[in-house]
Amino acid sequence: MVQNAPAAADIGTTASQKPRFVGIDIIKILALFLVVCIHIFLYTGFYYEPITPSFGATPIPFLWIAYNCVPLFMITTGYLMKNKTLSKDYYKGLIRILVIYLICSLICVQFNIWHFKKEYTLWTFLRGMIMFNNANYGWYIEYYVTIFLLIPFINAAFNSLPSQKQKLTMVVSVVLVTIVAQSLYIGHDFATQIKLVPGYFQRLYPVAYYLIGCYIREYPPKRNLQNKLLAIALFLMALAWLCTTSYNQSLQNVDNNNVFFSWRYKDYGSWPIMCMSLGIFLLLFDITCKAKPVCKILKVLGNSTLATYLVSYVFDSICHGKNSGAYPTVAERLQHAPLLALKIFGYSLCIGLAIHGLYDLCAWGIGKLAAKRKKPAAQ
Repeated sequence: MVQNAPAAADIGTTASQKPRFVGIDIIKILALFLVVCIHIFLYTGFYYEPITPSFGATPIPFLWIAYNCVPLFMITTGYLMKNKTLSKDYYKGLIRILVIYLICSLICVQFNIWHFKKEYTLWTFLRGMIMFNNANYGWYIEYYVTIFLLIPFINAAFNSLPSQKQKLTMVVSVVLVTIVAQSLYIGHDFATQIKLVPGYFQRLYPVAYYLIGCYIREYPPKRNLQNKLLAIALFLMALAWLCTTSYNQSLQNVDNNNVFFSWRYKDYGSWPIMCMSLGIFLLLFDITCKAKPVCKILKVLGNSTLATYLVSYVFDSICHGKNSGAYPTVAERLQHAPLLALKIFGYSLCIGLAIHGLYDLCAWGIGKLAAKRKKPAAQ
């Protein structure tokens, strides 16, 4: 869902075999697939099913892995947008986001009218556009527009710091007052537990993820086996912590029929999720590829994530509706979830590619017309 894909960076020695960085595109495609996966747990009714020793141990790890979807997009935004500055051209970048949002909103509204018999008036439609809920997953657009407006100023603050130590201090400070503040407490009872860091700004965790991406862009770790193993270890340790704590807490959640429960971590802005996402990002971001067709395909797919994500609501509704009708129990629905996720991802990607392709074609045509109008005036 992040726009402005990175330019393919050449790092090879010969013109015919120059590897190009494709890691960021791979991360964006992976994050998009994880979005489809995390919605599976909602639509199958997993959150309302009692966790038992025979049921919870298998789906819980996949749930937590899927939780990395949004943090990966947020870190990627920081990585790609780190050097953006305040300018007229910068703000023109919003046009693409808002036009694609409008197209996807029209598709979702028409689908709701057809499939759910929902009624819209001119007022409810206009209100839905402004409230970012005509596209049912439009909350991400509201986030992205907000961070987009702040990026030049966040970048100015980060890039003005003269040393790596000061920039790292800025990143750690923002992580502490946002991500750590909202998810690191002593005790499990909400009435008596103690927070370790003041949490007044805890919902600003997207800024923390953004700054993490900025820092990695400026100070990328060396590409070696040791660093990759450390990234894998970070991911696995955080995943093990989340699985163990949430499984045990769900078994203890007797008052609520032992449904899935996690005290502080069931949020994109929790420290174990951050550790997992950081591990995934560091593992994949500097992957290179020599095959130009593969690089081109990955770039096109990576640049189509926004529309793909927004229209996935349509296929979520259709496919999960059929799945729920065919399989009465949550366990049966989850058994068919892997194939269902691939199906939803594939259908959504086809529509997303068409929408982005149509936009790019129209933008190219408008640019050509504008260039022709300027030529006579210049002569």
